[in-house]
Amino acid sequence: MTKDVTNSTLTEIKVDFKTAVINIDREAIETQVEAAVEQYSKQEVTVENYDAVYSERTAYNKLIEGLEDKRKELRRKSLKPYDDFNNWYEQKVKNPLEKVVEEMSLGINSINEHKKKLRLDVVRAVFEEKCMVAGLEKSTFESKYADYAKATLFKNGKMELKKATLEEMDALVLAEFDALEQYKANKQAIYDQAQDYDLLPDSYIRHLEDGKSLVDVLQIMKSDRDQKELRKQQQEAREKAEAERQAEIERMAQEEANATIKAYNAETGEIIENEPLESDEGINVPPAPQTSPEVPKFEPSEPVSYDLRLTFPLGNPQAKQFKEWLEANGVTFETLLQGKTMAELTGGTADVF
Repeated sequence: MTKDVTNSTLTEIKVDFKTAVINIDREAIETQVEAAVEQYSKQEVTVENYDAVYSERTAYNKLIEGLEDKRKELRRKSLKPYDDFNNWYEQKVKNPLEKVVEEMSLGINSINEHKKKLRLDVVRAVFEEKCMVAGLEKSTFESKYADYAKATLFKNGKMELKKATLEEMDALVLAEFDALEQYKANKQAIYDQAQDYDLLPDSYIRHLEDGKSLVDVLQIMKSDRDQKELRKQQQEAREKAEAERQAEIERMAQEEANATIKAYNAETGEIIENEPLESDEGINVPPAPQTSPEVPKFEPSEPVSYDLRLTFPLGNPQAKQFKEWLEANGVTFETLLQGKTMAELTGGTADVF
């Protein structure tokens, strides 16, 4: 059976205390002490009064020792009632009461913990319901549960939140809902702007998630768009210049291809007015015009050499035909490697010119 402690009379402990009385003629003693101090504090000790002063000092020391012993005795006697009371209080009152209070606290704390869990359940349920109505994740305010589970926020003796508490929670949910709607709007604005700028939106959404404002994110997007547009214009300019260069090369090659190729007799140097030559690859070399001027005749002279770079717009067939003409006219030629002939590269004498 549970012991009924509702009518316990142990509410306070009454202690009667009477101060000990010490009887002594304080005034007479103080008068004698003052006289001794007056007499000896300024007195010079000489050979003549040495014995008298010595004797008085001995008497005073014995007096002090006697009074000190008496003081200690009085202290022991005066503390004895306190010591007896203290021992009784520690063993018979304080220790048993503290033990039972500790046991009571365990039970009370258990109940309090249970009530706290119930309050947490109430707060969790209220928040989750409000989040569901607002379209928020039910765990949005999980970190706030302990703050709103305090007993002072509930009605006395009930597991019901106070009206003011509910209104504060409503305001919290509404603010979160507005913030979420604003975030969604900002996110959509970034998607729309990314589509207009032809940019990928993911990296800019991360800026928003990291706490940057919409204005800051849009400024970053505009800067990236401008850079992208600049790179595009530069690329287009390079491509246009390359196309123009290629067109010019093709134009010049076509002009050269349309020029008249004249064949010469290797012995006489006369122009041969025959049909167009056909190359190994089937490319026809147009005949020389009928009005070609005569080729001048050369007087014999000392041989001379030139380093040339020749470009054949009609490719290798044209180069092969030119090679044959050189050989037919006795013109010798060598291939240069790194600006030197094969003989020079293998140890021959280099041309000093």
